[in-house]
Amino acid sequence: MADSVNNNGIDNAYKYNNPEISKYDTDNDGKISVFEVEQITDENSKSELAVLLENDMTEQYSEEITEEKIQSLESKLSEAKNKQGVVGSLWNGIKNITGLGSSTNKCEQAIEDYKNGKISYDEAESIISGFDSKQESSVNLAANILTGVAATLVVGSAVLTGGLSLGVIAGAAAVGAGTKAGLKFLDRATNKVEGDAADAKQIAKDSLSGAVDGAVSVATMGMGTTAVTAKTAVQQTLKETVKQGIISGAKAGAVSGAVTGASDYTIEAVLEEDVEFNAQDLAKSTLMNAAGGAIAGGAMGGISSGIQYKKAFKIANELKDQTNKMHETYSSYIDEAQEQISNEFSELTSVKNENITARVKSKNSVLSKLAKKYDSGELKSTSMEDCIDAIGDAYGTRIQMENLRPNEAKEIIEDCLYGYNITYEQFIKYMNGDTSTLDDAGINTINEIKDTVIDLLKERQSQEVVDQLIDAIGNGRMTITELNNYGDNISSYFTAKQLQEIADAYYIATGNKLELVSLDNFHNASGSKVTIDDSFDYTINLDTKGAVKDSGYASSQMNVKHKFADGTIGNGELQIRGTEVNKFADVEHIPYDIKTGKIKASDETYSDIYKIIEKMSDKTYTKYNEFLTKTYQYLRLKELGIETAPPVFSDKSLSEEALRLLSPEGLLEISARKH
Repeated sequence: MADSVNNNGIDNAYKYNNPEISKYDTDNDGKISVFEVEQITDENSKSELAVLLENDMTEQYSEEITEEKIQSLESKLSEAKNKQGVVGSLWNGIKNITGLGSSTNKCEQAIEDYKNGKISYDEAESIISGFDSKQESSVNLAANILTGVAATLVVGSAVLTGGLSLGVIAGAAAVGAGTKAGLKFLDRATNKVEGDAADAKQIAKDSLSGAVDGAVSVATMGMGTTAVTAKTAVQQTLKETVKQGIISGAKAGAVSGAVTGASDYTIEAVLEEDVEFNAQDLAKSTLMNAAGGAIAGGAMGGISSGIQYKKAFKIANELKDQTNKMHETYSSYIDEAQEQISNEFSELTSVKNENITARVKSKNSVLSKLAKKYDSGELKSTSMEDCIDAIGDAYGTRIQMENLRPNEAKEIIEDCLYGYNITYEQFIKYMNGDTSTLDDAGINTINEIKDTVIDLLKERQSQEVVDQLIDAIGNGRMTITELNNYGDNISSYFTAKQLQEIADAYYIATGNKLELVSLDNFHNASGSKVTIDDSFDYTINLDTKGAVKDSGYASSQMNVKHKFADGTIGNGELQIRGTEVNKFADVEHIPYDIKTGKIKASDETYSDIYKIIEKMSDKTYTKYNEFLTKTYQYLRLKELGIETAPPVFSDKSLSEEALRLLSPEGLLEISARKH
């Protein structure tokens, strides 16, 4: 039976450390199996079974039990215990209490079982050797985890405030090197191996490994996450925030652990002559550290997110209280704000009275903006005064201008084409993408004058409104502080000439330059290009950033200061646009709001389109934004009296129903569900 002992030694050692595996579950070679045990139920049978098992075990472990082998096992265990410093002893104590994994208790039990003939010498020795090697790996893993934690705590704040840099990584490497070398030195200094603590070579290895661990831990911190802010606390629950922190922390920890494990093994193989590089051992070290890093990173991520959330939640609640009070105030003044705008523009022939509307900024929008500005530092405190100043569009008023009639547009276009061998019909075909009736000279001519034609059409539609706006600014009836002329050469509402006129009136009235956001690519009525910031620097501060949105959003809107009858000053936003764009602009933002998280999966109104946008690839979403831009251009041309073919969006990755919902008609249908 000696062969049986040797063949089954490792298997039996495994069953020993895992008592849930029956030691009676044997091969079908005549011995008792666990399945046969389950069939014997009466007392006489049990007695017979006990005898059979006793005979089987006696036969299997019939090797001689000697005092020399017992002393050898005890000596090996003593050596393993002596290697345990404060970190190793603590970890061993946890395993002794829980009964999980290899521990000194199990090693001592293995020696007793060998003495009683229950297991072989080889099995007992295997159990002790396993404890020794696993403890060494566990201590190193614990040191790696604590090193990563220390580097993140000491240097991590620099990443959140200033981003990752070579200086930050170098600092993290220094912290990591000192931390791991210190921890491993402490562990060796508290063990019973003489001279182990001052092992210069081991200190050098620990320092090098710790430097890698610290640098990688900081480089991977917060993978896929953002800091928990007031906006976070407004938009999601503590449970959701902690869950995200655990997931992202586990990802970062796994990556950091894997790199650290691989570097640990590589450093050991390079610096130790008796360690031969082995791919399997490298993989084992990498995986073990990745698993440990994931657990530690997940715990850190969850705890950190929870702590941050608690702080942010206090701010969010203060902002919510202020939002409720502000909304109440806004509601009491909104009618007066609408009346002021109506008094200025309702008598114009290009604006119908019913096309002048007003709305109070919603509570959700106010709260979201306050939280965003608080997080960015624009909102200095949660005081009522600061919060009111932070909301520039509390009172939203809007003017919709009537479309140009086709015959008006035709008259302007024909005047522009006068002297050229090009007809009105050819121009319209060109705007529809059809150049078949034009020669190269005709195409070049239209390319040269097209922007001028569009500008003249815009001015015919909006000049009456612009003149009234200039008069109101110049005579102090209206105070504006900023003007945003969103859109491109086709879709924007005001021309460079009109913007200059408004800026001049503003400068004369206030002595200040008008803050203007607009595309810097216009032509004046004579066809000359106008570069506003060069030619008219004295009255305009031009910012082109953000003038053209990804979706092609078109509108001219300005910040307005309303002075109410009781002396109260209110921050408002006046939008000026046409009737065609107005309907579309109110629904076009739905996909964007889903993409940016403003609309949540829990909002059943948008459940169908939410799933479509959520699954949409970046490439398809970019293609969809191009379609939205073309839609804005199509609608603006329609407002200017030019009929073109509406754009069509198609993509093979989307179903017919998805394409229908993403169309202007589909978005209008979805928006109507709210009403």
